[in-house]
This record gives sequence, structure tokens and C-alpha cells, in this order.
Amino acid sequence: MAFRKLFFLVLGLGFGCSAFAAQPTLSQNWLTYSVLTPAGPQEPSPKAFRQIESLVYAKHRVTRKDGNAYILAKRYGTTVSALQATNHSELLFLPIGKDIIVLNKNGALYPIKKENETLSLIAKKYYKHSSQIEKFKILVLEDNHLPATALAKNYDFHQGTLVFLPKVHVNFDTFHFPFRGWGWGRISSKFGMRYHPILKRTRFHEGLDLPRPWGTPVYPARNGRVIRAGWSSGYGLLIVIRHSDGDTTRYGHLSKIYVKPGQLVSRGKTMIGRVGSTGLSTGPHLHFEVRDKYGHPINPMKEIGRG
Repeated sequence: MAFRKLFFLVLGLGFGCSAFAAQPTLSQNWLTYSVLTPAGPQEPSPKAFRQIESLVYAKHRVTRKDGNAYILAKRYGTTVSALQATNHSELLFLPIGKDIIVLNKNGALYPIKKENETLSLIAKKYYKHSSQIEKFKILVLEDNHLPATALAKNYDFHQGTLVFLPKVHVNFDTFHFPFRGWGWGRISSKFGMRYHPILKRTRFHEGLDLPRPWGTPVYPARNGRVIRAGWSSGYGLLIVIRHSDGDTTRYGHLSKIYVKPGQLVSRGKTMIGRVGSTGLSTGPHLHFEVRDKYGHPINPMKEIGRG
């Protein structure tokens, strides 16, 4: 029985199984159809995933104990980028009670949806330069045990085939947290009506107040172009960034500003400023807003992970 279960780990039956599944050889060979071993355990063992050298993947039912995508990826011996690319989601918030695909390699499982998809067409979705494309195609060829003819332009994959794409990264144009790391941390004032601690009256709060130590680095929540950077009344030192669809984000009460109007900034990479307490503020925190292209405020908590 132990041998039968091990055999299933190595060959597998595919995405439809709730237990382990190993990547089949992508050519139409008899091994793909020869596995008669019954399904293994309902929940895959992360420890087993890390120990198996060949590619294995499975469905994982998300629970609150999983924490975040970084913790889950580490448990299964993969990367956050691999989980994101395979599940077509940034997974900033794990979907509690739903299934996601987990794997034990750094890369993505790419399902062939059309009969005329070729290796070149797939590679061009991730790389632009011809030299990068050719190197990537060879890696895919080796990792999937494909025949050399797969490099030919007229080589078509069969619809429904899963191709493992090593070390690919998908860039999502979505909102992230304005700090490094996962989660909001403490929120001292949420989006909506509130009693203003300085003005001493009830008014609509158009963003979130995120307490952080003085000088904490602030990063763009999304790629975009700076359209304002400087003093702005109650906001104190303020940065406004416009994004590709016309939406904007605002970062207020800063102690330092490191960008200028017209500058392009990258989500989570360009440090735009530091937390402070300038303007109408009772202590060091970041006032963070999201507005649509018409200037209407949107609840930032509902926008994270969305574009």
C-alpha cells in the first residue's frame, strides 16, 4: 500500500484530484493514463511537498490557520509569486474556506486553453526580449521533459495540458498596502463618519488613519505618476499619485517627501516619503485615501488586491 501511494505522488491524476498530483509528461504517452492508484489523503502534507524532488501540486482548502500567502508558500516549499501566478490572484487576503492550488516549485502551472498555443506564444506573455524568450523556452522544455520539436513554431500543445513555467512572475496592477509587509496593522480611524479629534465635530473621514512610528517608510499602493507633492492644509505634507485607470491615492501627514510631481513611482519599491504628524494630526500616522477617476473617495479596505 505504501508503494501504491508513492506511485501516485510521482505520476498523479491532475487538477481534478483533491490529493497530491504530479505534473505528467506533456506528450501524449501511456503513463499519463496508467495510474490506477486511488486518491491519497484529502489534505496534502506540506512536509511531503518539500521533500519530493519532482513537481507536485494539489488543491488546498484555506483556513484561518494558514495566515497569509507568504506563510503558506513557505510551508509547501514554493514562493508567493508561484502561488499568485498559478492561482491568477495576488492572494493579499487568502480566501477562507475556498480551494487554491499549491505546488512545490518556484514557477506557475499554465493551463493550455487553445489548441493552437505554442511555446513561443506562451513565452511572449512573460518576456519581451528575444534572448529572454529563447532562454525561457529551453527551461520550459527541460522542466517539462518536452521533445526538442516543441521549440518549433508549428508545435501545438493539446488543450487542457498543464505546462510548468519555471520562475515566472506576474505583475498585477492592483492596490497594495502603503507599507512594506502584509496587512494594515492597527487602524486608528476607519473610512466613514467619525468625530474629528481636533475640529470637535462629526464629519466624513475619506480614508484610513494608520498609526506607525515617526519616520516609517511609505510606499505607493500602486504604480503611477506623482501629480502633487507638498503642503496641503489639513493634510500637512501630502503626496497624490494618479494610476493607469485614472484612480488616485493620497498619502497625508508625512514628515518627509522624496518624490516630485511628474515622477513615475513603482508599487512597493519607490519610497515616496515617511510617516509624520504634519497638518491636522494628533500623532504620527499615515492618512491614506483611494479616489476614483472622478475624485470620489473609496473605502481603501475594499480596494486592496484590486485594480
